[in-house]
Amino acid sequence: MFRSILCSLILVAVTACGSKRDPQIELIQDMMDQPSYKTQDFDESGKGGRSMRLPPDGSVPIGHKPYTIKDSQTAESVLKNPVQVSAESLIRGQKMYYTYCFVCHGSTGRGDGPVAEKTMAKPPSLVNARIKGWKDGGIYHLITSGRGLMGSFASQIPDEKDRWALVNFVRRLQENAE
Repeated sequence: MFRSILCSLILVAVTACGSKRDPQIELIQDMMDQPSYKTQDFDESGKGGRSMRLPPDGSVPIGHKPYTIKDSQTAESVLKNPVQVSAESLIRGQKMYYTYCFVCHGSTGRGDGPVAEKTMAKPPSLVNARIKGWKDGGIYHLITSGRGLMGSFASQIPDEKDRWALVNFVRRLQENAE
């Protein structure tokens, strides 16, 4: 009984000492006083004074498959659309189109979107004979890698199935333009 009372008193005395701002016992000092930096702070020990660190060369995020095709001719011969045309894939493709493509290419794909007249060069029509002649792999490559003033949309549309669904939707726009 005496031991339990003594232990309780010691426990209360140890926890009651000090303020909440100061830790009572620092067993591992380095864990308590770590240098920390905000994202774009200056760090004299960092390369170029940057606090933001770049990933190591050659590192790849988990689940990421690098896209290595460099030209549209190779893409047209190698890539085949794995997403079957269905109501679901067309709805998915339409969502991608109206999120990322509509502002330049317009609702019918003719390159007459709301910002088309404000760009340096008018966006091409997706429903013209030249682009209708492309294979699905060529359109997918254009979405993934970009061309000319249009940049890559691989980071905005990271899911490959969404890009293929977008290809299906562009094909539907081409069918409806006839």
